[in-house]
Amino acid sequence: FIWRSRSANVEDTRGLTAWAHAGASHLLHAFTDGDNIKFGSRVMVNDDKVWPMAKGCLKGPETRECYFEPLSRCKLSDVDEMRTSNATALGDAKDEYDRAIRTVYSSTKLWFRITNKKYSWTGLPGIDKDHSAMSMVASSFAYYFRPKPWLREEIDKRIRRSIPADLNPERTVGVPIRRSDKCHGHNITGSAAGELDCPPLSFYLEGVKKFILFDPLIENVIVTSEDKTACDEFLELMKRELPTLRVVLNVGDVQQGTGSGSQLESYVEGSANANVVASALTSMHLHLRARYFVITSKSTWTSTIAVMARVYGFASEVFVIDIGRNVNAFAAFARSGCN
Repeated sequence: FIWRSRSANVEDTRGLTAWAHAGASHLLHAFTDGDNIKFGSRVMVNDDKVWPMAKGCLKGPETRECYFEPLSRCKLSDVDEMRTSNATALGDAKDEYDRAIRTVYSSTKLWFRITNKKYSWTGLPGIDKDHSAMSMVASSFAYYFRPKPWLREEIDKRIRRSIPADLNPERTVGVPIRRSDKCHGHNITGSAAGELDCPPLSFYLEGVKKFILFDPLIENVIVTSEDKTACDEFLELMKRELPTLRVVLNVGDVQQGTGSGSQLESYVEGSANANVVASALTSMHLHLRARYFVITSKSTWTSTIAVMARVYGFASEVFVIDIGRNVNAFAAFARSGCN
C-alpha cells in the first residue's frame, strides 16, 4: 500500500499530529486491506516526495524519514508501477478495489479511509468490541512516531533538561495550550485555516483549580504551547493565582507560533525545521508525565497527547477536562476512558 502525498505537497499545512493521524489511518487501511482481508495484510510504503517539515533535512532525505523510521523495509523499487496490470490508484479514500491486485496507491486527497474492524488483521481471539480501539489507535501513533536515533537522542537531552528528578506523575497536571493558527480569525500567513473558538486562558486556569479540588496533593503543572505569548500570559496567571504549584516547562522550546508544517522555518529566526520537530515531540513526551489534563479536544495535538498518556503515560490513570467549544470524532477518545 503506497501512501501518496497530496498534489501540492510542499504547501501541505498539516502539523505533526495531523500527519500522524493520516499515517496511522493509512496504516490500518493497509493492515486490514480496507476492512476486507482476503489475501493477508499489506505493508505500507511512503512515496518519496518532499515532506514540508523535512525541507533542508541534514540527517536524511527530505521525507518523513528525515525524522522517523521507515514504515516498512519495503521500498518504492519493490512495488508495481501505476497504470500496470498489478497496480491500482484510488481516486478517493472510500473507493473500492480488487484485493487480488498486488499494489494499491492511496488517493492524493486530504482524507483517508476509516477502518472499522481495527483488530481484524491481528489474529487475536474475539471481535473488535472485545479489545480497546484506543489502544490500537495509540499504538499506531507510536509506530508512526518512532524517531531516528539522532532525534531520539535530541528529545532525551531536552527531557532531561526539563523534567525535575523528583517529579511525580501522579501529582501532575498537563496543560498543552494550542492557540495561534488553530484559532478562528488568525492572520498567520502560510498556516492552515483556524478550527477553534479558542477559550480564554482563564479557562485553563479554572481547569487546573478543579483538579486541585479533586486531588489536593497535586504539586506540578506542565505548561507547553507553540504560542509564546499565550504561554507567557498563562504563566503569569499561574504565578498570581496558584503560586505554590511548581511549573514545568519545555526548556529551550522553539515556540514557533504555528502548528502548520509548510513554513516552520519562517516564523522564528534561526529555528530550523529539525529544532521545531524535536521541540514539539519533547513537549508531547513531557506531558506523558502527567495524570490530569486541561485540553481543547478538537485540536489533534492536545487530544493525541491525552490518548497517548492514557495508553503510554507514566501515571496510573488519566483524567481530562475539555474546555474546548468544538469537537470532532477523535475528540471522544481524549475525553473518555478505553472504549
